[in-house]
Amino acid sequence: MPPEIRPVTESELDDLVAVLEVSAGRHPTPSGVREARAHYQPDRTLAAFDGGRMVGGTSSQVVELTVPGGAALPAAKIGLTGLLPSHRGQGLASAFMRRQLAELRSRGEPVAVLMTAHSGVPGRHGFGPATRAMALEVSPGRRPAALAAGRRVRLVDRDEAVRVLPQLYDRHRRGQAGQVSRSPAFWRDWFRDLPMRRIGPSERFFVLSENSARADGYLTYRLAYGPLRERPLRELLVEDLIAVTDVARGALWGYCLGFDEVERISAWNVPVDEPLAWMVPGVRTVRTTGTRDFLRLRLLDVPGALGTRRYPVPGSLVLEVADDLLEANAGRYLLRGGTDGADCVATGRPADLALSVTDLAAVYLGGVDLTTLARAGRVAELTAGALQRASPMFAWWPAPWTVTDW
Repeated sequence: MPPEIRPVTESELDDLVAVLEVSAGRHPTPSGVREARAHYQPDRTLAAFDGGRMVGGTSSQVVELTVPGGAALPAAKIGLTGLLPSHRGQGLASAFMRRQLAELRSRGEPVAVLMTAHSGVPGRHGFGPATRAMALEVSPGRRPAALAAGRRVRLVDRDEAVRVLPQLYDRHRRGQAGQVSRSPAFWRDWFRDLPMRRIGPSERFFVLSENSARADGYLTYRLAYGPLRERPLRELLVEDLIAVTDVARGALWGYCLGFDEVERISAWNVPVDEPLAWMVPGVRTVRTTGTRDFLRLRLLDVPGALGTRRYPVPGSLVLEVADDLLEANAGRYLLRGGTDGADCVATGRPADLALSVTDLAAVYLGGVDLTTLARAGRVAELTAGALQRASPMFAWWPAPWTVTDW
């Protein structure tokens, strides 16, 4: 018999956490299981049982996703999906995904989001790469005075960071397409700073940027150490650089550039339109060391999602959307949108563009240009001139960016 897939009961949550930990290559501990189970709601879980034994699972939570125009769209955040090594390669991951997406749509949640996975399961089930992360390196040196003008930048301790950072992040994410909300439970875990989740060897350091009125940005970083007598501090690793204003962003980068005890400053996740290189032209060389897909997005309710975001160039389009997994989501939709609102409804009119739900997800936050996908053969122009109208409609600035990982 094929494994049974069903939600877990309250009494099975410990087993679910343990199976997911083992699936991720970690040994579960009793205390770790007790703490982790608080993040799971039984009715938002799925587990696979083979002969009565749990062999894999997945879950979801509801977060807010900021979309172009600043609206906070409810999104199902899909958590770790894991299978014991003995049960991989048998189609269970796809079975999880198919059932999970159908249930999330039935709940009325318009989109689902997850982090890039190693397997091809998300791509085969309609998830498109919606935001990208850029990694960079820069050499320290004298910080340009302009970057710190009118700002006080100071190190703070953990207690002050606990009070201030969640509010600052919330102010920032409401104006940045692609950011997701962070729950109190997320912040509690984040501030615990467990060694296994660190991007560098040291504990976090916390920095605030403040104007005369209040804090308007924060930086968290870690340090990598070198030989004690030769160069005890080797690298400053930027973790979160979150700013409500561009001036605050410049001040926080100024703090990093002035940290000349290290050989280099590196960041693992900044926006693809990061302006650092233009803040210090001719002073320091900023090296892009990589870019990667970060947030993957799946449209569960096409008209609901398209009608929530805003469009910088007013216009109307008829989109023919293919969705092989959620048949009720496929169809022809009339989109009318602008800076002050949008609506999207099913229609019988001839289509202007035809594309898959995966590719629509990729352009939804403005991270990919429709013409790029058309040149790749992924979008068909059915009405002459439709691409020229559609491309600026779906664009957005600044570029979508997600910093929260899970």
